Amino acid sequence: MKEVELLVLLLAIIGIVGAISQKLRVSLPILLIVVGMVISLKSNIALVRLEPDTVFFIFLPPLLYLDAFNTSWKDLKDVGDLITIQAFGLVLITVVGVAALIHAVLPTIPWAAAFVFGAIVSPTDAVVASAITKEVRLPKRVMDIIKGESLVNDATGLVAYQFAVAATVTGTFSWSEAGTRFLYVGFGGVLVGLITGWILSVLRTKLENRPVEIIGSLLSPFISYFTAEHLHVSGVLSVVTAGLLLGWRSPTMLSSQVRLHSKANWETIAYILNGFSFLLMGLQLKPILETVKSYPPEQLLLWTTTAAIAPIFIRFAWTFSVAPAYARLMRRDVPNWKHIFVVSWSGMRGIVSMAAALALPLSCANGQAFPYRDLIIFLTVVVIASTLLLQGVALPAIVKYFGFASDLYDDGNAERETRLYLSREAVRTIDELARKNNLDMEDPGIQKVINHYIELTIDNFRPQSHDSSNIETWRLLQHEAIKSQRRILIGMRDNHKIGEELFRVLQNELDLEETQVNPTT
Repeated sequence: MKEVELLVLLLAIIGIVGAISQKLRVSLPILLIVVGMVISLKSNIALVRLEPDTVFFIFLPPLLYLDAFNTSWKDLKDVGDLITIQAFGLVLITVVGVAALIHAVLPTIPWAAAFVFGAIVSPTDAVVASAITKEVRLPKRVMDIIKGESLVNDATGLVAYQFAVAATVTGTFSWSEAGTRFLYVGFGGVLVGLITGWILSVLRTKLENRPVEIIGSLLSPFISYFTAEHLHVSGVLSVVTAGLLLGWRSPTMLSSQVRLHSKANWETIAYILNGFSFLLMGLQLKPILETVKSYPPEQLLLWTTTAAIAPIFIRFAWTFSVAPAYARLMRRDVPNWKHIFVVSWSGMRGIVSMAAALALPLSCANGQAFPYRDLIIFLTVVVIASTLLLQGVALPAIVKYFGFASDLYDDGNAERETRLYLSREAVRTIDELARKNNLDMEDPGIQKVINHYIELTIDNFRPQSHDSSNIETWRLLQHEAIKSQRRILIGMRDNHKIGEELFRVLQNELDLEETQVNPTT
C-alpha cells in the first residue's frame, strides 16, 4: 500500500511541477530535476531508488520510439552524414577524451574504469534534447542534427560502455573483438528494427478493433526492443528504426480515429514517463552524496569540475573543428558559426547515463570491488546536472540572442499552397462523383460541402435535412473528398514537395474532419 501511495505522491508532484513549468516557461525536465534534488535533500522520499532495468526496459523504449515515430526519416537522411559524424565519431572521442582527463586528475583510477566513466557520459540524451528543444525556435537543419544525433548515439555509447565494463571486470580487452562486436550490434539493431517494424505495420494494418490497435501501438516499442536485446544487438537502434518506419507508414496503416486516439494516449504516456524519469533522477542525489563523503573535499572539487567541463569542452572542440573541415572536404558552404555553437551547446546528458552508472557491477571477476564505483556514479550525476542546469537553462537565451527567427524555414507559402491544392482536389472529387452519379450540383447540401473546401475551413458540415438518403449522399461525398485529399497529401510528402511537420498538421486536420463527418469510422 505504501508503494501505491508513493506512486500517487510522485505523480501529483509531476502534475504540480508541470503546471508551474508551463506558467514559468521553464523546461519541465530541468524543473523536475531541481525539485527532485531539493526533495531528496529535505526528506526521506530520497530512498526511492531508480532501478537501471526500469530505465532500460520501461522508460527508454517508448520514449525513443515516440521521438522516432514523430521524426521524418527523410529529414534524418538529409543530414545523415552529419549525424553519423556526431553519433559515432564524437561519442568515441568523448569516451577517450573524458577518460584521459579524469585519469590525469585522478591517477589512481584504472584506465578501464576511466573509460567506463567516459562511455557513460558520452551519449547525449534523446529525451532531454526533445523536451528542451521544444521550448526554443531553431533552424530546421540544426534541430534535425540535434534530434538525430541524440536518437542514434545512445547505441554507440552503450556498446562502448559494455566493453569498458567487461575490461574492468575481467582485466582483458580485445580491439578486434570490440570492432566486430560494434558492427554486429549496430547493423543488427537496424536490421531487427526494419524487420519488426515491417511485421508490426502489416499486423496493425489488419487490426480493425480500435482498442486492440491502440494496445498494439503501445506494445510496438517493447516488441522491437526486446527482440533486439534477445538477439544481443542494439535495442536502441532497433526501436529508433522501427519507430521511423511505423511513423512513415502510419498515414496508410491506421484509420483516422485510431490515429487521433493513439496520439492522445502517447502524449499522456510520454509526459508521465518523462516526468518520472527526471524526478527520479533528482531524487537520487542524497544517497549518492552519502557515498563520496570519505573523499577529500579539495580533491572532490577538482574531480567534479573536470568531469563537468570535459564533455562540454570536447564537444565544442570536435564540432568547431570537424564541421568546417568536413564542409570544405565535401565542397559545401561552411556552416554558420552560430549554428555550430548551438549544436555544440545542445549536448545535454540524461536518463541513459544515469541508468548506465547505476547498473555498474559491485565487484570484479577476482572478487574485488569495482574500482571507484561510487565516485563514477557521483560524477555522472554531476555531468547530468551541469549539462541540464547550465546548458539547458541557457539554451533559450542563447537562441534568442543569436536571433534565429529569420533563419527558420518559412512554410507559410507552402502551407497556403498545399491547403489550396487540397481544397481544389476535394472540389474536383465531389464534382466528378456528382456527375458520375447524376447528382444535382445545385443541391444546397452539396453546395455547402463544396463551399466548405473553397473557403479553406475545417468547420464541420452536418446537413440540416430529415432525408436520410440525402444525408448519406452528402456524407459519402465529403468522405471521398477527404480520402482524395489524404492521397494527394501523402503523395506530396513522398515526393518531397512539403515537409514532415506541415504534413502532420494537415493530416491531423483531415483526421479530425473525417471523424466529424463519419464518427463510426
